[in-house]
Formats: sequence, C-alpha cells, structure tokens
Amino acid sequence: MTGRRGPRIASVLTGFVLTALYAPIALVVVNSFNADERLASWGGVTFRWWVEAMNDTRILEDLWLSLIVASATTILSVSLALADALWWRRASSRARRLLDGVVFARIVLPEVVLALGLFLGAEQFGVPLGIAAIVIGQAVFCSAYATVLIQARLSTMGTELEDAAADLGAPPGRILRGVTLPVLAPSVLAAGLMVLTFSLDDVVVAQFLGGTEAETLPVLLLGKIRLTVSPEINAIGTALMLVTALPVIFLLSKGRLTVPGRRGRPPEGPADAS
Repeated sequence: MTGRRGPRIASVLTGFVLTALYAPIALVVVNSFNADERLASWGGVTFRWWVEAMNDTRILEDLWLSLIVASATTILSVSLALADALWWRRASSRARRLLDGVVFARIVLPEVVLALGLFLGAEQFGVPLGIAAIVIGQAVFCSAYATVLIQARLSTMGTELEDAAADLGAPPGRILRGVTLPVLAPSVLAAGLMVLTFSLDDVVVAQFLGGTEAETLPVLLLGKIRLTVSPEINAIGTALMLVTALPVIFLLSKGRLTVPGRRGRPPEGPADAS
C-alpha cells in the first residue's frame, strides 16, 4: 500500500505543477482569438486582435528590434561560451575553479542587480544606451548559461577522436572544425536556443540599458499591461511563443536536438583528418 501511494501522490503533484505551468499559457493562446474585448467570457473566435497587432507600427518595430537584439545576443553569447568551454577543458584545476566561480556568480546574481550595475557602469564610462548596450548586457548573463551547457557536453567527451586525428597529421584548426565542433553541435544549438529565448523574454536589462532610443517588445508589453490587459496583448504573447517554439520544433524534426526518452540522429562523424 505504501509503495503504491507514493507514485500516486507524485503523479498528482506532477499533474498539479504541469497544470499551473501550462494552463496560463493556454489561456493566453485561447484569449488571443477571443472576440470578447473585456475577456470576461468566451465571445467566439476572431482574428481581429492578430490583425490589429500586425497593423500596429510600434509593435512591429519593437518586434523587429527584439529579433535583432536576440540574434546578436545569441551569436555573442554562444561564441563567448564556446571559447570559455574550450579554454576550460585545457586549463589547470585552479583556473577551472576560477572560471566556474565567475560563471556561477553571473547565474546566481539577481538580474536586477546585474542590470543596475551595467547601467551605472555605462553612465560612469560614457557608454551610450541603446541596442549595443542591451546586447552586451544580455550577453553578460546569457553567456553563463550557455557556458554551463557546453561544459556539460565537454566533460563527457573523451579525447580519443581528437588524438586519432592528431596522429593522422591533422593540424589543431582542422581537428577543431572536423572533430570537436561536430561533437559539440547539439549542445551549441541547445545553448543558442536557450539564449534566444532568454533574450526575447528579457525585460530588466532591456529596460535599464535601452534608454530612450531602443524599446524591445517585452518592455512595450510591460508598459501596456500596466493600464489594462487587452486581447491584443494575448496575440503578441502567442506570437512570441511561436517565434521561440518553431526553431525547437524544426531542429527536433531534423534530429539535431534530442529529448529524454528519444533517440535523435547522432552527430555526424569527424571529417577525414588526413
């Protein structure tokens, strides 16, 4: 009896957590098609709010700016994380501990404190606020998460393939391109998708470092919901979810990413090192 009761309680708790997590998201999607302007009840299906959102110049400009910032942040963060992880692999134990401390400090530090520090630093050194400042600010903490993901893959990666390529006469650059990077490709893709999601979701850093010249879509949404929650906001939120979900679905369909319990396509083997 006790053994059966444990899994049953765990199933109930899991169902409760999943419901609390996904029910609000489902409401956002459903209400984006709700004809009732007050969202008090279901008023039928309509695409009015999507049309209004797509015809709003300010929303489209902020969405385009958010995509530019997210793309630049992803490239910068993943590049920094890959360089850190490759250096960490060859570093001494003391240097590894130092890098780990710097990485985890950026993760545990509250984002508002980090954003405030970046803002004060920009003011102190005369760095102009805007798109570049947002990209740098987001890359500061996003690169830490990306580093952890790539380090996790590197920690389970042996050196047999690289040693074999070196024995065949391949130079270090060829080994990196033909052996190391293909093996790390799934973790790099996962890190890039995570950074892309974090950037599109970021409000604090974008609000502190955007100034008056750059307004991302999350900052615009924050300003709108202070007055009222309109169905148009639900349409914008659903569109953002699609922007972040479609790349994941595409990569899963191509076998570039795997989920627990599924076998994805294994990474491509190393190129001929001779």
